[in-house]
Amino acid sequence: MKKWISLFVAVLLTALAVVPAAADEAYQKGDANMDGRVTINDATHIQRYLAEVSACDSFWELFTADADNDGVVSINDVTTLQRELAQYYTLMGNVPDGNATIAQAAISMAYPNKGDGYLTPGKQLYRDVLQLVLPGDGIVRSCDRFVCASVRWSGADDNYPAGHVGTQADYLDAHPEKWQSVFGSTFMVSDNYRHSIPDGLQPGDVVIEYSAYDFRSHTFIYCGEGLIALIYPDVVGEGYNAASASYDDTAPQCTYWSLTYRYFRVFRCKQYESSPRYKNVGLKG
Repeated sequence: MKKWISLFVAVLLTALAVVPAAADEAYQKGDANMDGRVTINDATHIQRYLAEVSACDSFWELFTADADNDGVVSINDVTTLQRELAQYYTLMGNVPDGNATIAQAAISMAYPNKGDGYLTPGKQLYRDVLQLVLPGDGIVRSCDRFVCASVRWSGADDNYPAGHVGTQADYLDAHPEKWQSVFGSTFMVSDNYRHSIPDGLQPGDVVIEYSAYDFRSHTFIYCGEGLIALIYPDVVGEGYNAASASYDDTAPQCTYWSLTYRYFRVFRCKQYESSPRYKNVGLKG
């Protein structure tokens, strides 16, 4: 195993001069096609990448698509690849800053497993961030406060409102110069996407759920399976791809894409703050 990682590290270090930084980081995460998810397609992307930067066939043979050596190329191989890549990334000391992006801020403040946040006061980091971005607010277990904390602490939007969800939805609609409505002004029908992520999502996208009567009911952040697995390697294979909280009962935790209400919309920050108020204060998890 140590020999495998050493060889892998050597090849990846060589590749740093060849592949642009964003793409290289995505390959290291396991999200090789940079769509925010770890899927079977990522295995072939990683194969192609390593084949391009490797000068020896013997190394290529070590990194076939059948990562778990069971004779079948399956989704399990992708999680095996992800585990190794996340280990490499950690060994190199390059785990991203806790609040470099909205998604990273959300994951850093969230418990790693679904259920960990139930009836808890939340991670210390999350409570510290709340005191920073919403001093004196006092509401901890709440979906809107968690999304607000993630957006403000990441430096995306210093003016993002604390809540409630309706206020946040109105704000997102009122600031198209800052927030893109990913699917236009159309309300997506959640029945079609109850547990299936719509095409085109990116880590850091803010989801607003609406009831049948346009009552803004819930909000959470899509983070991407690859990024969650990078920050919390122990949850590789769980399929977590989002982070959320719930009013009065659940502090922020990693979870699955799962819609509750009748309709939803997705918003994406188009431009982070040039001089963010809360981003560079030194809070660490």
